[in-house]
Amino acid sequence: MRTINMYINGHWVESASGKVTEIINPANGSTFAQATRGTAEDVNMAVAAAKQAFKPGSLWRHLTADERAELLNKAADLIEARAEELALAETNSMGRVYKETRYDDVYAASGAFRYYASLVHELQGAASAENVDMLTVTVREPLGVCAVVAPWNYSMGTLAAGMAPALAAGNTVVIKPSSLTPVSTAMMVEAMEEAGFPAGSVNMVLGSGSEVGSALAQSEDVAKITFTGGTATGKDIIAKSSTSVKRYAMELGGKSPFIIFDDADLDVAVDRLMFGIFLSQGQVCIAGSRLLVQSTIYEQVMHMLEERIPKIRIGMPLDEDTEFGPMVSKRHMEHVLEYIEIGKAEGAKVLIGGHRITKGDFAKGYFIEPTVLVNCNEHMRVVSEEIFGPVLTVQTFSDEAEAVRLANSTSYGLAGGVFTRDMGRALRVCTNVNTGIMWANTYMDETPGVPVSPHKQSGTTVDGGLDGLKEYTVLKQINLKMSPEKSGWFNS
Repeated sequence: MRTINMYINGHWVESASGKVTEIINPANGSTFAQATRGTAEDVNMAVAAAKQAFKPGSLWRHLTADERAELLNKAADLIEARAEELALAETNSMGRVYKETRYDDVYAASGAFRYYASLVHELQGAASAENVDMLTVTVREPLGVCAVVAPWNYSMGTLAAGMAPALAAGNTVVIKPSSLTPVSTAMMVEAMEEAGFPAGSVNMVLGSGSEVGSALAQSEDVAKITFTGGTATGKDIIAKSSTSVKRYAMELGGKSPFIIFDDADLDVAVDRLMFGIFLSQGQVCIAGSRLLVQSTIYEQVMHMLEERIPKIRIGMPLDEDTEFGPMVSKRHMEHVLEYIEIGKAEGAKVLIGGHRITKGDFAKGYFIEPTVLVNCNEHMRVVSEEIFGPVLTVQTFSDEAEAVRLANSTSYGLAGGVFTRDMGRALRVCTNVNTGIMWANTYMDETPGVPVSPHKQSGTTVDGGLDGLKEYTVLKQINLKMSPEKSGWFNS
Protein backbone atom coordinates (compact mmCIF):
# COMPACT_ATOMS: atom_id res chain seq x y z
CA MET A 1 0.00 0.00 0.00
CA ARG A 2 1.36 3.40 -0.97
CA THR A 3 1.93 6.00 1.76
CA ILE A 4 1.72 9.66 0.74
CA ASN A 5 3.98 12.07 2.61
CA MET A 6 4.13 15.85 2.63
CA TYR A 7 6.55 17.93 0.57
CA ILE A 8 8.19 20.79 2.48
CA ASN A 9 11.26 22.78 1.48
CA GLY A 10 12.28 20.24 -1.15
CA HIS A 11 11.92 17.16 1.07
CA TRP A 12 9.28 14.46 1.47
CA VAL A 13 8.43 14.34 5.16
CA GLU A 14 6.03 12.64 7.54
CA SER A 15 3.69 14.64 9.72
CA ALA A 16 4.68 15.85 13.15
CA SER A 17 1.61 13.95 14.41
CA GLY A 18 2.79 10.57 13.14
CA LYS A 19 -0.83 9.79 12.20
CA VAL A 20 -2.17 8.67 8.81
CA THR A 21 -5.47 8.85 6.96
CA GLU A 22 -6.76 5.94 4.89
CA ILE A 23 -7.65 6.69 1.26
CA ILE A 24 -10.78 4.75 0.31
CA ASN A 25 -11.78 3.61 -3.17
CA PRO A 26 -15.46 4.67 -3.38
CA ALA A 27 -16.27 2.03 -5.99
CA ASN A 28 -15.66 -0.87 -3.60
CA GLY A 29 -14.98 0.59 -0.15
CA SER A 30 -11.42 -0.77 0.00
CA THR A 31 -8.34 1.07 1.25
CA PHE A 32 -5.80 1.56 -1.53
CA ALA A 33 -3.42 4.14 -0.01
CA GLN A 34 -2.73 6.11 3.14
CA ALA A 35 -1.59 9.68 3.69
CA THR A 36 0.31 11.29 6.54
CA ARG A 37 -1.99 13.57 8.53
CA GLY A 38 -0.59 17.09 8.83
CA THR A 39 -0.94 19.53 11.70
CA ALA A 40 -0.69 23.26 12.26
CA GLU A 41 2.99 22.70 13.05
CA ASP A 42 3.50 21.25 9.58
CA VAL A 43 1.70 24.21 8.04
CA ASN A 44 3.98 26.61 9.86
CA MET A 45 7.04 24.76 8.55
CA ALA A 46 5.72 24.83 4.97
CA VAL A 47 4.82 28.51 5.12
CA ALA A 48 8.24 29.34 6.61
CA ALA A 49 9.93 27.44 3.76
CA ALA A 50 7.84 29.27 1.16
CA LYS A 51 8.57 32.61 2.83
CA GLN A 52 12.30 31.88 2.85
CA ALA A 53 12.23 30.86 -0.81
CA PHE A 54 10.51 34.15 -1.66
CA LYS A 55 13.14 36.36 -0.05
CA PRO A 56 15.26 38.61 -2.32
CA GLY A 57 18.44 36.84 -3.33
CA SER A 58 16.93 33.34 -3.15
CA LEU A 59 17.32 30.89 -6.03
CA TRP A 60 13.60 31.20 -6.87
CA ARG A 61 13.65 35.01 -6.88
CA HIS A 62 16.74 34.97 -9.12
CA LEU A 63 14.89 33.09 -11.86
CA THR A 64 13.88 35.08 -14.91
CA ALA A 65 10.37 34.96 -16.34
CA ASP A 66 11.65 32.68 -19.09
CA GLU A 67 13.15 30.30 -16.54
CA ARG A 68 9.87 30.15 -14.59
CA ALA A 69 8.05 29.40 -17.83
CA GLU A 70 10.54 26.65 -18.64
CA LEU A 71 9.91 24.99 -15.27
CA LEU A 72 6.15 25.12 -15.78
CA ASN A 73 6.44 23.56 -19.23
CA LYS A 74 8.77 20.84 -17.95
CA ALA A 75 6.26 19.99 -15.23
CA ALA A 76 3.50 19.81 -17.86
CA ASP A 77 5.61 17.38 -19.93
CA LEU A 78 6.21 15.16 -16.92
CA ILE A 79 2.54 15.20 -15.90
CA GLU A 80 1.49 14.10 -19.38
CA ALA A 81 4.15 11.39 -19.38
CA ARG A 82 2.46 9.94 -16.29
CA ALA A 83 -1.09 10.51 -17.54
CA GLU A 84 -2.33 6.95 -17.13
CA GLU A 85 -0.86 6.57 -13.64
CA LEU A 86 -2.29 9.92 -12.54
CA ALA A 87 -5.71 9.13 -13.97
CA LEU A 88 -5.78 5.76 -12.23
CA ALA A 89 -4.91 7.36 -8.89
CA GLU A 90 -7.63 9.99 -9.31
CA THR A 91 -10.24 7.44 -10.33
CA ASN A 92 -9.40 5.18 -7.38
CA SER A 93 -9.57 8.15 -4.98
CA MET A 94 -12.65 9.97 -6.19
CA GLY A 95 -14.63 7.48 -8.27
CA ARG A 96 -14.78 9.55 -11.44
CA VAL A 97 -14.82 7.29 -14.46
CA TYR A 98 -11.38 6.63 -15.89
CA LYS A 99 -12.06 8.17 -19.30
CA GLU A 100 -12.89 11.45 -17.50
CA THR A 101 -9.76 11.53 -15.38
CA ARG A 102 -7.56 10.28 -18.23
CA TYR A 103 -8.66 12.79 -20.84
CA ASP A 104 -9.94 15.66 -18.71
CA ASP A 105 -8.24 15.99 -15.31
CA VAL A 106 -4.70 15.21 -16.40
CA TYR A 107 -4.73 17.55 -19.37
CA ALA A 108 -6.54 20.26 -17.42
CA ALA A 109 -3.55 20.25 -15.07
CA SER A 110 -0.82 20.19 -17.71
CA GLY A 111 -2.78 22.70 -19.80
CA ALA A 112 -2.88 25.18 -16.92
CA PHE A 113 0.90 24.99 -16.53
CA ARG A 114 1.44 25.50 -20.26
CA TYR A 115 -1.08 28.31 -20.53
CA TYR A 116 0.36 30.41 -17.72
CA ALA A 117 3.90 29.70 -18.88
CA SER A 118 2.88 31.44 -22.11
CA LEU A 119 1.73 34.55 -20.21
CA VAL A 120 4.77 35.31 -18.07
CA HIS A 121 5.82 38.26 -20.25
CA GLU A 122 2.35 39.82 -20.21
CA LEU A 123 2.68 41.11 -16.65
CA GLN A 124 3.61 44.63 -17.66
CA GLY A 125 3.15 48.01 -16.05
CA ALA A 126 2.78 51.51 -17.50
CA ALA A 127 4.63 54.82 -17.53
CA SER A 128 3.59 58.45 -17.17
CA ALA A 129 5.64 61.60 -17.78
CA GLU A 130 2.90 64.14 -17.05
CA ASN A 131 4.85 65.79 -14.23
CA VAL A 132 7.81 67.87 -15.35
CA ASP A 133 11.16 66.32 -14.43
CA MET A 134 9.56 63.21 -12.93
CA LEU A 135 8.87 59.82 -14.46
CA THR A 136 6.14 57.67 -12.88
CA VAL A 137 6.03 53.98 -13.66
CA THR A 138 3.97 51.07 -12.43
CA VAL A 139 5.28 47.54 -12.10
CA ARG A 140 3.60 44.26 -11.18
CA GLU A 141 5.26 42.33 -8.40
CA PRO A 142 4.45 38.92 -6.89
CA LEU A 143 2.47 38.89 -3.66
CA GLY A 144 4.56 36.40 -1.68
CA VAL A 145 3.34 33.12 -0.20
CA CYS A 146 0.12 31.88 -1.81
CA ALA A 147 -1.93 29.05 -0.33
CA VAL A 148 -3.97 26.88 -2.70
CA VAL A 149 -6.68 24.78 -1.03
CA ALA A 150 -8.40 22.33 -3.37
CA PRO A 151 -11.55 20.19 -3.22
CA TRP A 152 -11.82 16.47 -3.87
CA ASN A 153 -13.48 16.85 -7.26
CA TYR A 154 -11.23 17.83 -10.19
CA SER A 155 -8.39 18.05 -7.68
CA MET A 156 -5.55 17.99 -10.24
CA GLY A 157 -7.05 20.64 -12.50
CA THR A 158 -8.14 22.84 -9.60
CA LEU A 159 -4.74 22.77 -7.91
CA ALA A 160 -2.94 23.48 -11.18
CA ALA A 161 -5.30 26.37 -11.92
CA GLY A 162 -4.20 27.94 -8.63
CA MET A 163 -0.53 26.96 -8.61
CA ALA A 164 0.28 27.82 -12.22
CA PRO A 165 -0.63 31.55 -12.18
CA ALA A 166 0.85 31.97 -8.70
CA LEU A 167 4.19 30.50 -9.78
CA ALA A 168 4.15 32.19 -13.19
CA ALA A 169 3.84 35.54 -11.41
CA GLY A 170 6.83 34.71 -9.18
CA ASN A 171 5.09 33.72 -5.94
CA THR A 172 5.83 30.66 -3.83
CA VAL A 173 3.04 28.24 -2.93
CA VAL A 174 1.76 25.99 -0.18
CA ILE A 175 -0.91 23.62 -1.45
CA LYS A 176 -3.43 21.51 0.43
CA PRO A 177 -5.37 18.84 -1.45
CA SER A 178 -8.51 17.28 -0.04
CA SER A 179 -7.83 14.56 2.50
CA LEU A 180 -9.91 12.27 0.24
CA THR A 181 -7.80 12.73 -2.90
CA PRO A 182 -4.12 13.46 -2.10
CA VAL A 183 -2.53 10.71 -4.22
CA SER A 184 -2.66 12.38 -7.64
CA THR A 185 -1.60 15.69 -6.07
CA ALA A 186 1.53 14.07 -4.62
CA MET A 187 2.33 12.70 -8.07
CA MET A 188 1.96 16.18 -9.58
CA VAL A 189 4.36 17.54 -6.98
CA GLU A 190 6.79 14.74 -7.83
CA ALA A 191 6.67 15.97 -11.43
CA MET A 192 7.39 19.53 -10.28
CA GLU A 193 10.30 18.32 -8.15
CA GLU A 194 11.72 16.42 -11.12
CA ALA A 195 11.24 19.51 -13.31
CA GLY A 196 13.60 21.41 -10.99
CA PHE A 197 11.48 23.83 -8.98
CA PRO A 198 13.77 25.23 -6.27
CA ALA A 199 13.30 24.06 -2.69
CA GLY A 200 10.60 25.99 -0.89
CA SER A 201 8.94 27.35 -4.03
CA VAL A 202 6.40 24.51 -3.98
CA ASN A 203 5.21 22.91 -0.74
CA MET A 204 2.39 20.44 -0.03
CA VAL A 205 0.73 19.89 3.34
CA LEU A 206 -1.79 17.08 3.85
CA GLY A 207 -4.58 16.87 6.37
CA SER A 208 -8.02 18.09 7.30
CA GLY A 209 -9.53 21.43 6.47
CA SER A 210 -10.37 22.00 10.11
CA GLU A 211 -6.70 21.84 11.14
CA VAL A 212 -4.47 22.35 8.10
CA GLY A 213 -6.84 24.65 6.21
CA SER A 214 -7.49 26.73 9.32
CA ALA A 215 -3.76 27.09 10.01
CA LEU A 216 -3.18 28.36 6.48
CA ALA A 217 -6.01 30.86 6.90
CA GLN A 218 -4.65 32.11 10.20
CA SER A 219 -1.04 32.44 9.06
CA GLU A 220 0.04 36.07 8.81
CA ASP A 221 2.73 35.06 6.31
CA VAL A 222 0.22 33.86 3.71
CA ALA A 223 -0.51 36.71 1.30
CA LYS A 224 -3.31 35.07 -0.66
CA ILE A 225 -5.63 32.08 -0.33
CA THR A 226 -7.05 30.39 -3.40
CA PHE A 227 -9.90 28.11 -2.41
CA THR A 228 -12.39 25.99 -4.32
CA GLY A 229 -15.19 24.36 -2.34
CA GLY A 230 -18.40 24.99 -0.46
CA THR A 231 -19.64 28.47 0.39
CA ALA A 232 -19.81 27.73 4.12
CA THR A 233 -16.16 26.66 4.15
CA GLY A 234 -15.18 29.73 2.14
CA LYS A 235 -16.85 31.99 4.68
CA ASP A 236 -15.09 30.13 7.49
CA ILE A 237 -11.70 30.66 5.82
CA ILE A 238 -12.38 34.39 5.50
CA ALA A 239 -13.46 34.60 9.15
CA LYS A 240 -10.42 32.71 10.44
CA SER A 241 -8.02 34.85 8.40
CA SER A 242 -9.48 38.13 9.64
CA THR A 243 -6.54 38.75 11.99
CA SER A 244 -4.42 39.61 8.93
CA VAL A 245 -5.09 41.24 5.58
CA LYS A 246 -5.12 38.69 2.77
CA ARG A 247 -6.30 38.44 -0.79
CA TYR A 248 -8.76 35.77 -1.79
CA ALA A 249 -9.63 33.85 -4.93
CA MET A 250 -12.67 31.73 -4.15
CA GLU A 251 -14.88 29.58 -6.32
CA LEU A 252 -17.64 28.43 -4.02
CA GLY A 253 -21.04 26.74 -4.27
CA GLY A 254 -23.42 26.67 -7.19
CA LYS A 255 -27.05 25.88 -7.95
CA SER A 256 -27.00 26.53 -11.65
CA PRO A 257 -30.23 27.03 -13.64
CA PHE A 258 -30.73 25.11 -16.88
CA ILE A 259 -33.47 26.89 -18.84
CA ILE A 260 -35.34 25.27 -21.75
CA PHE A 261 -37.81 27.29 -23.84
CA ASP A 262 -40.44 25.62 -26.01
CA ASP A 263 -38.71 26.63 -29.25
CA ALA A 264 -35.46 24.84 -28.33
CA ASP A 265 -34.02 21.81 -30.08
CA LEU A 266 -35.16 19.39 -27.40
CA ASP A 267 -32.91 16.51 -28.47
CA VAL A 268 -29.88 18.75 -27.97
CA ALA A 269 -31.26 20.39 -24.82
CA VAL A 270 -32.04 17.10 -23.05
CA ASP A 271 -28.70 15.60 -24.08
CA ARG A 272 -26.86 18.62 -22.66
CA LEU A 273 -29.08 18.60 -19.57
CA MET A 274 -28.08 15.02 -18.77
CA PHE A 275 -24.43 15.89 -19.37
CA GLY A 276 -24.72 18.99 -17.20
CA ILE A 277 -26.21 17.26 -14.17
CA PHE A 278 -24.95 13.67 -14.33
CA LEU A 279 -21.33 14.18 -15.45
CA SER A 280 -19.08 13.04 -12.61
CA GLN A 281 -22.24 11.96 -10.75
CA GLY A 282 -23.27 15.60 -10.34
CA GLN A 283 -20.20 16.35 -8.23
CA VAL A 284 -19.36 19.45 -10.27
CA CYS A 285 -19.61 23.04 -9.04
CA ILE A 286 -21.22 24.23 -12.29
CA ALA A 287 -23.63 21.27 -12.59
CA GLY A 288 -26.96 22.29 -14.14
CA SER A 289 -28.90 21.11 -11.11
CA ARG A 290 -32.07 23.22 -11.53
CA LEU A 291 -34.12 22.50 -14.65
CA LEU A 292 -36.44 25.37 -15.54
CA VAL A 293 -38.64 24.17 -18.38
CA GLN A 294 -41.40 26.10 -20.14
CA SER A 295 -44.77 24.67 -19.07
CA THR A 296 -45.87 24.03 -22.67
CA ILE A 297 -43.15 21.36 -23.11
CA TYR A 298 -42.95 20.03 -19.57
CA GLU A 299 -44.62 16.67 -20.31
CA GLN A 300 -42.52 16.13 -23.43
CA VAL A 301 -39.24 16.83 -21.65
CA MET A 302 -40.17 14.60 -18.69
CA HIS A 303 -41.01 11.78 -21.10
CA MET A 304 -37.62 12.17 -22.78
CA LEU A 305 -35.85 12.02 -19.41
CA GLU A 306 -37.82 8.94 -18.36
CA GLU A 307 -36.78 7.27 -21.60
CA ARG A 308 -33.10 8.27 -21.63
CA ILE A 309 -31.90 8.32 -18.01
CA PRO A 310 -32.45 4.56 -17.40
CA LYS A 311 -30.10 3.90 -20.31
CA ILE A 312 -27.15 5.59 -18.57
CA ARG A 313 -24.44 2.97 -18.14
CA ILE A 314 -23.73 2.79 -14.41
CA GLY A 315 -20.67 0.77 -13.55
CA MET A 316 -17.22 0.47 -12.07
CA PRO A 317 -15.18 3.58 -12.93
CA LEU A 318 -12.28 1.70 -14.50
CA ASP A 319 -14.61 0.08 -17.06
CA GLU A 320 -14.24 1.94 -20.37
CA ASP A 321 -17.99 1.56 -21.02
CA THR A 322 -19.01 3.16 -17.72
CA GLU A 323 -20.69 6.56 -17.96
CA PHE A 324 -21.67 7.02 -14.31
CA GLY A 325 -19.80 5.91 -11.20
CA PRO A 326 -19.98 6.25 -7.39
CA MET A 327 -20.11 9.16 -4.98
CA VAL A 328 -16.72 10.19 -3.59
CA SER A 329 -17.33 8.76 -0.10
CA LYS A 330 -19.86 7.01 2.08
CA ARG A 331 -20.42 10.23 4.01
CA HIS A 332 -21.15 12.20 0.86
CA MET A 333 -23.45 9.47 -0.46
CA GLU A 334 -25.44 9.67 2.76
CA HIS A 335 -25.52 13.47 2.45
CA VAL A 336 -27.06 13.25 -1.03
CA LEU A 337 -29.57 10.58 0.00
CA GLU A 338 -30.60 12.74 2.95
CA TYR A 339 -31.34 15.63 0.57
CA ILE A 340 -33.54 13.36 -1.54
CA GLU A 341 -35.54 12.54 1.59
CA ILE A 342 -35.72 16.24 2.47
CA GLY A 343 -37.12 16.95 -0.99
CA LYS A 344 -39.78 14.27 -0.60
CA ALA A 345 -40.74 15.63 2.80
CA GLU A 346 -41.07 19.11 1.27
CA GLY A 347 -43.52 17.82 -1.33
CA ALA A 348 -41.27 16.97 -4.26
CA LYS A 349 -41.98 13.75 -6.16
CA VAL A 350 -39.29 11.34 -7.32
CA LEU A 351 -39.81 10.89 -11.05
CA ILE A 352 -36.65 8.84 -11.62
CA GLY A 353 -34.12 7.21 -9.29
CA GLY A 354 -33.83 8.34 -5.71
CA HIS A 355 -32.13 5.31 -4.17
CA ARG A 356 -28.74 3.87 -3.34
CA ILE A 357 -27.73 1.09 -5.74
CA THR A 358 -27.10 -2.09 -3.77
CA LYS A 359 -27.26 -4.92 -6.30
CA GLY A 360 -24.21 -7.14 -6.77
CA ASP A 361 -20.81 -5.47 -6.50
CA PHE A 362 -22.44 -2.04 -6.25
CA ALA A 363 -23.29 -2.80 -2.61
CA LYS A 364 -19.61 -2.48 -1.69
CA GLY A 365 -19.40 1.03 -3.11
CA TYR A 366 -21.20 4.35 -2.81
CA PHE A 367 -23.54 4.44 -5.81
CA ILE A 368 -26.74 6.49 -6.14
CA GLU A 369 -29.21 6.32 -9.01
CA PRO A 370 -29.43 9.37 -11.30
CA THR A 371 -32.39 11.19 -9.76
CA VAL A 372 -35.06 13.64 -10.96
CA LEU A 373 -37.35 15.47 -8.52
CA VAL A 374 -40.52 17.12 -9.87
CA ASN A 375 -43.27 19.24 -8.28
CA CYS A 376 -40.51 21.53 -6.99
CA ASN A 377 -40.70 25.20 -6.06
CA GLU A 378 -38.18 27.88 -5.23
CA HIS A 379 -38.79 27.68 -1.48
CA MET A 380 -37.65 24.08 -1.14
CA ARG A 381 -34.23 23.32 0.27
CA VAL A 382 -33.50 20.92 -2.58
CA VAL A 383 -33.98 23.83 -4.98
CA SER A 384 -32.16 26.54 -3.04
CA GLU A 385 -29.27 24.57 -1.48
CA GLU A 386 -26.35 22.90 -3.21
CA ILE A 387 -26.64 19.09 -3.08
CA PHE A 388 -23.52 18.29 -5.13
CA GLY A 389 -24.82 15.01 -6.45
CA PRO A 390 -26.87 13.46 -9.28
CA VAL A 391 -30.12 15.14 -8.27
CA LEU A 392 -32.03 17.29 -10.77
CA THR A 393 -34.90 19.46 -9.53
CA VAL A 394 -37.59 20.51 -12.01
CA GLN A 395 -39.64 23.72 -12.08
CA THR A 396 -41.87 25.17 -14.79
CA PHE A 397 -42.21 28.73 -16.05
CA SER A 398 -44.66 30.48 -18.34
CA ASP A 399 -42.59 33.20 -19.99
CA GLU A 400 -39.13 34.75 -20.21
CA ALA A 401 -39.59 37.08 -17.25
CA GLU A 402 -40.56 34.21 -14.95
CA ALA A 403 -37.65 32.09 -16.20
CA VAL A 404 -35.18 34.85 -15.33
CA ARG A 405 -36.80 35.45 -11.94
CA LEU A 406 -36.62 31.76 -11.02
CA ALA A 407 -33.04 31.52 -12.30
CA ASN A 408 -32.04 34.37 -9.96
CA SER A 409 -34.02 33.09 -6.96
CA THR A 410 -31.09 31.40 -5.15
CA SER A 411 -28.14 32.90 -3.30
CA TYR A 412 -25.71 31.41 -5.83
CA GLY A 413 -24.42 32.85 -9.08
CA LEU A 414 -21.83 30.55 -10.59
CA ALA A 415 -23.17 29.31 -13.95
CA GLY A 416 -26.28 28.72 -16.01
CA GLY A 417 -27.57 27.76 -19.42
CA VAL A 418 -30.44 28.64 -21.77
CA PHE A 419 -31.79 26.75 -24.77
CA THR A 420 -33.82 28.59 -27.40
CA ARG A 421 -33.73 29.22 -31.14
CA ASP A 422 -34.43 32.92 -30.53
CA MET A 423 -30.95 34.39 -30.23
CA GLY A 424 -32.29 37.74 -29.06
CA ARG A 425 -33.98 35.96 -26.18
CA ALA A 426 -30.83 33.93 -25.54
CA LEU A 427 -28.77 37.12 -25.21
CA ARG A 428 -31.35 38.79 -22.95
CA VAL A 429 -31.47 35.78 -20.63
CA CYS A 430 -27.68 35.49 -20.54
CA THR A 431 -27.49 39.18 -19.66
CA ASN A 432 -30.21 39.16 -17.00
CA VAL A 433 -29.31 35.94 -15.14
CA ASN A 434 -26.81 36.86 -12.42
CA THR A 435 -24.03 34.32 -12.89
CA GLY A 436 -20.35 34.41 -13.71
CA ILE A 437 -20.77 32.28 -16.82
CA MET A 438 -23.74 31.54 -19.09
CA TRP A 439 -24.12 29.17 -22.01
CA ALA A 440 -26.69 29.39 -24.79
CA ASN A 441 -27.65 26.18 -26.64
CA THR A 442 -24.79 24.27 -25.04
CA TYR A 443 -23.49 23.55 -21.55
CA MET A 444 -20.02 23.12 -20.07
CA ASP A 445 -18.25 23.88 -23.34
CA GLU A 446 -15.03 25.70 -22.44
CA THR A 447 -13.03 28.47 -24.08
CA PRO A 448 -9.53 28.34 -22.55
CA GLY A 449 -7.98 31.60 -21.43
CA VAL A 450 -11.20 33.57 -20.96
CA PRO A 451 -11.57 34.98 -17.42
CA VAL A 452 -14.67 34.52 -15.27
CA SER A 453 -15.88 36.07 -12.04
CA PRO A 454 -18.66 34.47 -9.94
CA HIS A 455 -21.65 36.35 -8.57
CA LYS A 456 -23.29 36.46 -5.14
CA GLN A 457 -22.40 33.61 -2.73
CA SER A 458 -20.54 31.67 -5.43
CA GLY A 459 -17.19 33.33 -4.96
CA THR A 460 -14.84 36.27 -5.27
CA THR A 461 -12.17 37.71 -7.60
CA VAL A 462 -11.33 36.85 -11.23
CA ASP A 463 -10.20 33.43 -12.39
CA GLY A 464 -8.52 32.58 -15.69
CA GLY A 465 -6.76 34.47 -18.45
CA LEU A 466 -4.42 37.42 -18.08
CA ASP A 467 -6.88 39.09 -15.70
CA GLY A 468 -6.65 36.04 -13.44
CA LEU A 469 -2.85 36.07 -13.59
CA LYS A 470 -2.79 39.72 -12.51
CA GLU A 471 -4.72 38.75 -9.38
CA TYR A 472 -1.50 37.08 -8.15
CA THR A 473 0.43 40.36 -8.30
CA VAL A 474 0.44 43.72 -6.59
CA LEU A 475 0.64 46.91 -8.65
CA LYS A 476 3.41 49.19 -7.39
CA GLN A 477 3.87 52.84 -8.35
CA ILE A 478 7.45 54.17 -8.58
CA ASN A 479 8.20 57.90 -8.97
CA LEU A 480 11.63 58.92 -10.32
CA LYS A 481 12.67 62.59 -9.86
CA MET A 482 15.31 63.49 -12.42
CA SER A 483 16.70 66.56 -10.62
CA PRO A 484 16.35 66.48 -6.82
CA GLU A 485 15.06 69.73 -5.29
CA LYS A 486 13.72 70.92 -1.93
CA SER A 487 10.00 71.10 -1.33
CA GLY A 488 10.18 74.65 0.07
CA TRP A 489 7.39 73.91 2.50
CA PHE A 490 9.30 74.73 5.71
CA ASN A 491 11.40 77.86 6.15
CA SER A 492 13.84 76.30 8.61
